[in-house]
Amino acid sequence: MQLLSLKCPNCNGSLKMVREGVFYCQNCDSEFMADYDKDDIEYQKMKSEAELRKQQLNMAESGAAERARKAKDQFKIKLIGIAVGFILLLIIVVPTVVVTLRTQREAQEAYMQQQREREEQQEAEAREREERLRQEEEERLAAEEAERQAILESYRLTPEEIVADSFFTENASKSFRVQLWDNTNLFYDNWKWNEQPEYITSFLLTAKDENNREQNILISIYKIYWDKEYEDRTDRYVMYDGACFYNISRNEDGTIRCDYAPDSLTYNSEIVANQFLSGYTDYDQLIRQEIYGNADYTYVEFTMPEDAE
Repeated sequence: MQLLSLKCPNCNGSLKMVREGVFYCQNCDSEFMADYDKDDIEYQKMKSEAELRKQQLNMAESGAAERARKAKDQFKIKLIGIAVGFILLLIIVVPTVVVTLRTQREAQEAYMQQQREREEQQEAEAREREERLRQEEEERLAAEEAERQAILESYRLTPEEIVADSFFTENASKSFRVQLWDNTNLFYDNWKWNEQPEYITSFLLTAKDENNREQNILISIYKIYWDKEYEDRTDRYVMYDGACFYNISRNEDGTIRCDYAPDSLTYNSEIVANQFLSGYTDYDQLIRQEIYGNADYTYVEFTMPEDAE
């Protein structure tokens, strides 16, 4: 390639390239076109190709840089999106988790509180039930004790209370005689028992142990006459026997009650003139054995108002 002077051939002024292959004289305003030879064409072609490659390279580099920039921007956007999403997640999820945990904790605490209250209520009900049962038991025992005391009181009798019940004493006299009659045991036809025994005295025996209060006994002693009849005479023998009522006590209205059993006081028998006779021939022996001999009892002697008969 030849080097050409960029001078105006008219005025020797400086030329300025307007566009490819066109020059302009800054002095005389003349325009000129470059006359390229073969080498210039080749050079120009090479230059154009180089510039094209450079442009392509620049474009490629620019594209790569743009893609890199876009990738970087997209990465930043992704990072920002991830960060924003994480922040949103924290904003949404964390409070939700906190609320959920708090709700669960509150629910658990409420359940535990209910459980404690239920246990306390059950314990209170158990205590109340135990207290009620204790009170009922105390009331039952108190009622039983009151009833026992009332019963005991009804057995704390005096002879005056017995004598004051005329209905009882009147019927007791008749019943005593029936008991004595039922106790006769004669083997021989010539023996007779006087059906009108002579009343002597009565005893009220009270058990020393209050638990044996039902053993209170009313005993009446009678003098009995046995007659042995012969063809020409009658021999009289005297015996002492008694009859009794058990479980002597007082009704609420003050009247006397008892258990009646058709038994005599004793089952003692003695042989008199070859005959077994019920009772005692010795009055003092009867008292010693049947009254004084009952060590578990206290006794008081009195007179029943029965024998106007």
